Amino acid sequence: MKSFYYPARLFTISARILAVSAVLFFISFLNGCSVLVGQVKPVDEKASQTQMVPIERLDPQWKRLELQSSSPGEPDDIPDSAWQSNRTAAVISINSACRQNSDDNANLEDFTSTLLSQWNGLQIQSQKPLQVSGYDALETTAEGIYLKRHRKFQTVVVRTHDCLYDLIYLSPVKTFDQELGVFHRFRDSLKLK
Repeated sequence: MKSFYYPARLFTISARILAVSAVLFFISFLNGCSVLVGQVKPVDEKASQTQMVPIERLDPQWKRLELQSSSPGEPDDIPDSAWQSNRTAAVISINSACRQNSDDNANLEDFTSTLLSQWNGLQIQSQKPLQVSGYDALETTAEGIYLKRHRKFQTVVVRTHDCLYDLIYLSPVKTFDQELGVFHRFRDSLKLK
């Protein structure tokens, strides 16, 4: 039987980049956005066993963002957690989607492609495999235009046994390198199950 989990998850990943971008642009005086998923629920649950060091403990210049779903009772269109830098307005978020006994064959490149599909003038600067919490991951650094703003970002997509995680560091281009180290320390602090 064909699994509908990951095609729907790919759409959800696009919704997540929309949500993270919306957070950054809302703070920059633009409106947020949301995406309707339809009748099929693409995610059974968020990851409940993710252990992480909150970014505000790694660097006190970052604050946790309080996010609410645009669809009451449907928290799938917002990140699990997100933070924003007081210095540069950069945003870091982590998202998860878990389903028991998934039978998919999709790969990290496919997830990343879907995650990046919302950007105009996308220029991928680097892409490399790495390990996050003992699992295979794919890191992509790129820049492009989203909601009429030029931004640079780094994404890390990680797949565990039952969950898919996407981490995003989104920044103004000029200050991208300034706080990338905070994102890497956060990524390296994760304990994924």
